[in-house]
Amino acid sequence: MTELNNFHPHSFDIAGTENDLEYYTHHKPAPLIDQGGYKTIEALYHTLIQKSDTILDLMCGSNSHIPANVPYQDLIGIDIDNNALQQNHQLTKKILQDINQNLSFPLQDNSVDYICLCSVIEYLRNPFAILEECYRILKPQGRIIFSFSPRYLATRTIALWQALDNGERQRLIKILLKRSGFNNFDQGEVHPPDNQPLWKSSIYSVVASKI
Repeated sequence: MTELNNFHPHSFDIAGTENDLEYYTHHKPAPLIDQGGYKTIEALYHTLIQKSDTILDLMCGSNSHIPANVPYQDLIGIDIDNNALQQNHQLTKKILQDINQNLSFPLQDNSVDYICLCSVIEYLRNPFAILEECYRILKPQGRIIFSFSPRYLATRTIALWQALDNGERQRLIKILLKRSGFNNFDQGEVHPPDNQPLWKSSIYSVVASKI
């Protein structure tokens, strides 16, 4: 941990002993968000992001959940899994990187309009360093979008996240963002309707802006 910023020394520890590359090479976790949840995230992105925006999808996986019917001109993806990157056909640029080991993004200052982190924050062992990079590459008034569900990989998820409920997790994200220089916070949550039995994933979000 490069900067604790008054958090407990073990807040961002994980239980697993494998590094991320070893883990994701040998394990293929089942999706933690169902299609209803992903449609909720897609709708959030559709509401905020314009097709002319430059977007970074951080730890994008094989599907960025950016609306497929919108021809986004510049969608950059960073992920540790090369197979997932190659399967993600929405991306216009693909960057292979373990962001828990390499904390610097190969992107210019003030070059990105939006950064999307879907089920990512709970796995960051150096969140302040990563958010500092996000702040650096965002354009003035650029925005960062966090989304997550209550489910997570227990052996990969930081200890603090596992100790909190979902509302407290939103507050944690805002604390991390505020201490990293972001402002203009917004948050929301969407829960599956009773008449959609195949949709089980609640989705929580936090959005903030670079000053």
